[in-house]
Amino acid sequence: MSLKKQAIHSVFWTLGDTFLLSGLSLLASLVLARLLGPVEFGLIGMIAVFIAIGITLVDSGMTASLIRSKNADNDDYSTVFFLNLGISGLVYLIVFFTAPLIASFFNQEILINILRLYSISFIITAFSAVQLAILNKKMQFKKIMMLNIPGTVIGVVVGVVLGYMGFGVWSIVWMYLTNQIIKSVVLWLNSSWKPQLKYSVQKAKEHYNFGYKLMISGLIDTIFKNIYNVVIGKFYAVQTLGYYERARAFNDYPIAAMTGVIGRVTYPLMAKIQDDKQKVTAVYKQILQFTFFVSAPLMFGASAVAEPLFMLVLGEEWLPAVPYFQILCLAGMLYPIHAFNINILKVYGRSDLFLKLEIIKKIVITISILITFQFGVMGLVWSSVFTSFIALFINMHYSAEMINYKTIRQLSDMLPTLLISGVMFLAMYWTVNLKEIESYLLKVVVSSLVGGVFYIGINHILKRDSYLFITKLVKERKL
Repeated sequence: MSLKKQAIHSVFWTLGDTFLLSGLSLLASLVLARLLGPVEFGLIGMIAVFIAIGITLVDSGMTASLIRSKNADNDDYSTVFFLNLGISGLVYLIVFFTAPLIASFFNQEILINILRLYSISFIITAFSAVQLAILNKKMQFKKIMMLNIPGTVIGVVVGVVLGYMGFGVWSIVWMYLTNQIIKSVVLWLNSSWKPQLKYSVQKAKEHYNFGYKLMISGLIDTIFKNIYNVVIGKFYAVQTLGYYERARAFNDYPIAAMTGVIGRVTYPLMAKIQDDKQKVTAVYKQILQFTFFVSAPLMFGASAVAEPLFMLVLGEEWLPAVPYFQILCLAGMLYPIHAFNINILKVYGRSDLFLKLEIIKKIVITISILITFQFGVMGLVWSSVFTSFIALFINMHYSAEMINYKTIRQLSDMLPTLLISGVMFLAMYWTVNLKEIESYLLKVVVSSLVGGVFYIGINHILKRDSYLFITKLVKERKL
């Protein structure tokens, strides 16, 4: 299979894995949001940063090192497996014993048991991290999707049933744990690789030396990505955090899906062609334009239909989350571009620069939070938009130097999509507010059709490269 076909094939199956399975989880969270309420999701939002930190520590960037390594053998895989397992146990113990302190910080005693149970996922995922890395390295994304189905389906069923039976916040916890347990078991049973009783100190040092910088970068990113949860959870009502957490979660679904696709596909793809700078530049430009061509109208459109959409799927109780969601859409459309730029640094082994940039970006976030905190939750949410744009410029500047694709050229390639998406938003927002359309479902459907026809029509008339590239793929795709 040619590199182009392999890339298209990988994107197709990764999209299926991310959008369809994550969509099923999103549907479950919508049902649970109606069964539960803002308080339960606020509690989960409080522990999100600690769970994310634990996941980052467990991996330590070593699976990324395995994917990048061209000559990784069984000694490498077994060493990373046992190292991940040991770290996961240690991290779990740390969370277990610090849970009372975390609960005291938020003044929510129930968080002790929630944290201790939720954190078992660290050990569960460590058992299958290497198996998953091997499949990603081989770009076997169709297989990954098929293996993820049982865990997602069973986890969703368990979560919804428990929610219906009145288990409250525990239904969210067990939905996630069940998902992770089944996924780990299925990956283990269907992997051709099994760990051997081998451990190489030299291999451990090699992968850890590459990975620890990514780990530190990941920790910094994780902490600051969830810093708003911590600040809102500490200084505002639990319900307020629940509104923000759900707004961010629904914003994250399409964006995290796209970011996951871009990250998982482009990293091994770029690693294969890293020695051909000209090819890397060509592929980078095409994927950049394609990604923003999809993410910009998607998030502008979601922002336009936010109010009727929330009323339709969540109910009036969740309307306070709408403004947060609309603002976060502006920041979210850039996240896939961030992921793509960062992959360039990892491909060329610049984990040191990766770490340096994370520190710079987090200093910007800290300053932004200190300034906007005085304006309440809305000020904090707007600060995330500002910092997302600043981070884009920083990421682009350094990746551009490596592949000879200057920042100004990247921005100029993105500008037409941004302008067309902005006008599309106005058309959709006008349609949503038509008094003649009273049904929330019709508001969402009609305005989406108006936006879709407008966006595709303008791009067709202008014969834009991104549009022509996508239409060509659709016509020629043979998967």
